[in-house]
Amino acid sequence: MQEVVVPFQSGPMRDPVAFLLSSGIMVAVVEGVKKLALRGTTSGAKRKALHVLAGPVFLMTWPFFSDEGNLWAALVPLAMTAKFAAVGLGLLSDPVDVKMMSRGGTREEILRGPLIYGVVFVVATLHSFKKLEAAAALSALCFGDAAAETVGKRFGATHRLPWSRRKSYAGSAAFFVASTAGILLAALAFDTWGFLPLGHNPQRVLLPAIVASYVGALVESLPMPDVDNVLVPAAVGIVFHHLSSD
Repeated sequence: MQEVVVPFQSGPMRDPVAFLLSSGIMVAVVEGVKKLALRGTTSGAKRKALHVLAGPVFLMTWPFFSDEGNLWAALVPLAMTAKFAAVGLGLLSDPVDVKMMSRGGTREEILRGPLIYGVVFVVATLHSFKKLEAAAALSALCFGDAAAETVGKRFGATHRLPWSRRKSYAGSAAFFVASTAGILLAALAFDTWGFLPLGHNPQRVLLPAIVASYVGALVESLPMPDVDNVLVPAAVGIVFHHLSSD
C-alpha cells in the first residue's frame, strides 16, 4: 500500500501528532457549527450540518496516520463522543451542545442518536481503518441519512411508505443517491491517497456502492428510530465489503 507523504511521515511521533491534528480539525468543525447555533440558525440545520460534515472531514485526516494508527485515529471520535456523553448525563453543562444535537432540546436525547453516531465512528475506525467499507458505512450514515430526512420532510408528505408512515419514497430515493455518491467520492479519495491496493480499478466499486446503498435505503426506511444509526452503516459496510472483496 502506497501512503500519502506527510511532513511527519516517519518516526514514533507520527500517530500522536496525527491525533492532535485530527482532533484540532474536528474541534474546529464542531465549534464552527456552534457559532451557527449562536447566530440563531435553526436546530435542525445545525444538527444536520454537524451530521454531514463530521464523516468526510474525519476521513480526510486519515492520511495523517500510519497504516497501524487505527487506535490513535479512533481516539479522536472516542474523545468527542465521551464529551457528548458527559453532557447527556449531566456531568458537564453545555447548553449549546444540547441545542445543537437534540431535536427536543433535552440533554438526554444526546445519549441516543448522537451517542450511537459517535460509537459507529469509533467502531468503523478500529475495525476497517483505511478500508473502503468503513468509508461506505460512514458515507451512508452522514450523507444518506441526512439526505433522507431533509428531502423526506420537504417532498415526502404525500407519498409515505406503507410499512413506515414516518418515512417517504422521496426520502429513501435521496438516501440512495446521496449514499452512492458519497461512497464513490470516498473511493476516488482513497485511490488518490494510496489506500487502495496497487492496480485496483476504482470503477470496481460502482456496483457494490449501488447495491450497498440500496440495502441501506431499505434498512433506513424501517420504523426504528435511533437504532438506524447502527443498522444502516452496518448493513452498508457489510454488503459493500462482501461485494467488493476479491
